Amino acid sequence: MQAQYTVALVGFPPAEVATLSSFFRLAARRPPAYRVQDEPRTADLLLVNADHPRAIAAVQRAALPAKVLLIGQSDGGSGWPLEQRPVRLVPLLGALDRVMLPTAPPPVSPPPAPERRRDFASTDLMPPREFASTDVMPPQALQSRFHPQSRVMPEVPRGEALLVAQSLVEGRILLKRFRQYGLAMDWCRDPQQAQTMMASHPYRLVVIDRVLGEPDGLSLCRLAKQRRPDTPVVVMFATTTGSMERMKAGLAGADAYLSRSVSEGELHRLLVRHDLAEEGGFQATNFGEF
Repeated sequence: MQAQYTVALVGFPPAEVATLSSFFRLAARRPPAYRVQDEPRTADLLLVNADHPRAIAAVQRAALPAKVLLIGQSDGGSGWPLEQRPVRLVPLLGALDRVMLPTAPPPVSPPPAPERRRDFASTDLMPPREFASTDVMPPQALQSRFHPQSRVMPEVPRGEALLVAQSLVEGRILLKRFRQYGLAMDWCRDPQQAQTMMASHPYRLVVIDRVLGEPDGLSLCRLAKQRRPDTPVVVMFATTTGSMERMKAGLAGADAYLSRSVSEGELHRLLVRHDLAEEGGFQATNFGEF
């Protein structure tokens, strides 16, 4: 087994190239290491953006000897192994190892032993445990007995965007900032309830402030990005300004990782870029009114 493989990134935007390159540098001590290089013709592995059809077509035409791993929603009929978005660090390393390292054939399991049939004589008594299994209960009783959490919550009107913020003060500020662009916002302070709301309603936008507990903000971001086909835009507000947290947010699928002091102009441009606000001007937020 080699101690290091070279990787070329094909078809990714500059932000994702920077994020993936930083991740591979941080994971270099783990054997085998993966080192990013610019030249795909001499690389051991090509990591290709599967959501960029021209990138897949270019790799197919080049017919390079390197092995290929796709990242995205579909392999485009290429048959190459595919890692779904959002990208997670440890599973990505495992997928790279499976592509680069030969795998042993699965062990052959022995044939199952023939089932021993038991015949009851006319004088035999059925054991109590088997007799109890023949009890018939109405479906309503079975549901309430074995599925205590299966009660259906009443339907309530939902907006087009969800704000997850535990802080009462910061939540009110963020709510007012996004509502000024005409977005119908729902606000949830409980991360577990937010998880349920995302699963039951196709939000166009999910805004995640600092979240403590389980699931945390990164987990909520991954859950939102796994929704198909109505994948929302996810905006996370920074817990810290470090590059590591920004990289984690990018790999979790966040479309933007912003400081709480982000300017109104930058926030407006972000929403316009994702068709969540109109091109026209914006009004400065009055933080004194809630």
